[in-house]
Amino acid sequence: MFYYEKSITGKADINKIWKLYSDVTKWSFWDRSVKSVHLSGPFCAGTHGVMEMAYGPNLPIVLTECSAGRSFTTKSELGPITVTFGHILKEEANGITITHTVTIEGGEENQMKGMGEGITAGIPDCLQKLLSA
Repeated sequence: MFYYEKSITGKADINKIWKLYSDVTKWSFWDRSVKSVHLSGPFCAGTHGVMEMAYGPNLPIVLTECSAGRSFTTKSELGPITVTFGHILKEEANGITITHTVTIEGGEENQMKGMGEGITAGIPDCLQKLLSA
């Protein structure tokens, strides 16, 4: 298993960040690895879609958890490998904390580590873009 977690805290409007999350046409604004995202229904748990990557294959996704204004989780099944992305917003005394997580399961350790390092390389930039939006 591969697991990654990164957080950033700062002054921001939590509602503005949530709008960037819940409007999948805006994902490419805060994640440069994403070209476009198309969902088969509303932004809620159980909705399936496709994430077109800027570099690489299209990924099937499903929203597995969605708590408006607070968090959402997507899962991609890639053969025997499952990639889960978590996105969490938390209001704190000193601002908003944005946390992104990535969990990869089902492959060989070296394969999951290599995938994970590639997937997570852009997360610090994503967090900064969301915070400054």
